[in-house]
Amino acid sequence: MPCRRPHDLPPELHGLPDRAELHALGMPRHWRGEIDDLLLETRRLPGMRMLRIYVPAPELRGEQPLPLLLVNDGHKAFEPSNHARVAPWQQSGTLQLHRLMDGLLCAGTVRPAIVVAIGTHAGSRADQYVPVRTQHGATDFGGGGDIYLDVLQHEVLPAVERRLRTLALSTAAADRVLCGASIGGVSALYGALVRPEVFGGAIALSPSAWIDDGFLLRLVQQRGIASPRIAADIGASERTPIRDHCRDLFAALRTASGGRALAAEVDGSHNEDSWRARLPRLLQHVFGSN
Repeated sequence: MPCRRPHDLPPELHGLPDRAELHALGMPRHWRGEIDDLLLETRRLPGMRMLRIYVPAPELRGEQPLPLLLVNDGHKAFEPSNHARVAPWQQSGTLQLHRLMDGLLCAGTVRPAIVVAIGTHAGSRADQYVPVRTQHGATDFGGGGDIYLDVLQHEVLPAVERRLRTLALSTAAADRVLCGASIGGVSALYGALVRPEVFGGAIALSPSAWIDDGFLLRLVQQRGIASPRIAADIGASERTPIRDHCRDLFAALRTASGGRALAAEVDGSHNEDSWRARLPRLLQHVFGSN
């Protein structure tokens, strides 16, 4: 892939696919961003939240205030659990957002951005990501989505701003983008739809648009969308009912945005490796170079 600053790739990377996260492995170390961990005790929801914060390297950071990408299911955002035992170019099972951002920054196809991966509690994940109380089979879930957005707005954002007080962070709503996959993608889209003055964009990978028989679709039809920084996709190999719900939702998103939202069916399936391959296109839509 083309680079703003040419550099050589190590021999072990030759012949690998031309992908941002693989390209990042060959970048000089001082061009790569760093990840800082912050343990946050939230007041609105029980338990601690691990915040993992990616900050671009100073060499690629630029002079403009930095936008923020807030990522649900934070344990899947960066390196996989086997990262110490498997060669970096063979690692799988996570989004590898630190490497994706490094590689895309090297290519100059996205603006520098802070990535905040927000830890979740597996037992209450669906309750906190889905704003409506609903049912799937014999399981009831959901109803806490607005409280979770309160945590992001009133606790996570201030905590990140305190932690990164030496950096200039953008406070523009358009530069606060939510990101999630599957049920986490529901939360991301919902936040951008109902709080556009706070979260002005969303990335949703394989969002669970089927929840409550399409409540997100009804929400778009009722409210419209306030920002073109909406990017979503669904894999063509995913189950037909899921794709059908996403197809209807995506059509509504494109219509409500005057064609400016990016929402489409693409090659792929419902897992982190597929989502990682699809993310650059979505990141470029919401953080494209100005």
